[in-house]
Amino acid sequence: MDKNTGSTDTRKLLLDVSTKLFNEKDFDDVSVNEICRAAGVTKGSFYHHFDSKYDIPIQQYREIQDAFYSDYLNSADLPFNERFYRVIMWYSDYCTMDKLNIFKNYYKALLATDKSRLMRRTDMITRVLAELLAQGVMLDVFRRNINISFITETVTRFIFSLVLDWTIFEGSIDLRKELAYLYRNTLSMITTS
Repeated sequence: MDKNTGSTDTRKLLLDVSTKLFNEKDFDDVSVNEICRAAGVTKGSFYHHFDSKYDIPIQQYREIQDAFYSDYLNSADLPFNERFYRVIMWYSDYCTMDKLNIFKNYYKALLATDKSRLMRRTDMITRVLAELLAQGVMLDVFRRNINISFITETVTRFIFSLVLDWTIFEGSIDLRKELAYLYRNTLSMITTS
């Protein structure tokens, strides 16, 4: 086994063990020592992969963003309107009760670290929405005079707010209904017809 494979395996092991522990106990009640003990690794190994335990939910959220982007790329052959719909509705399919703790812990990590600004700037949905809005303008699906930056930021913030509400209220918010509302109202503001 080469050195990089072992490092990747250890990182995955730490993520898997952490996820299990965070599902059993509250994020704040799980220590780095406990994660290391359960994974059978040293603290040095843990800190080789993560700056702190707060990096774990941030990494898990990055994996969610990777899944989002993969789904977006896999939709390249779909008609434009269907792709736009899927981007806005994506979280309604992805946010399931088994992922609730990932989102809870991600929001805790953002509040507890200085990484929130960085994560917000690099969020995949922001980049994808800006790209789709620009394509929509070029295809004459969306009005030429829309402010792409403003619409992107507004829709992204609305989606994040809905996911945060879903998280706070333990999954009781109907994300499909709320995101469909966002989709319809966004279209009413930006479409050419």
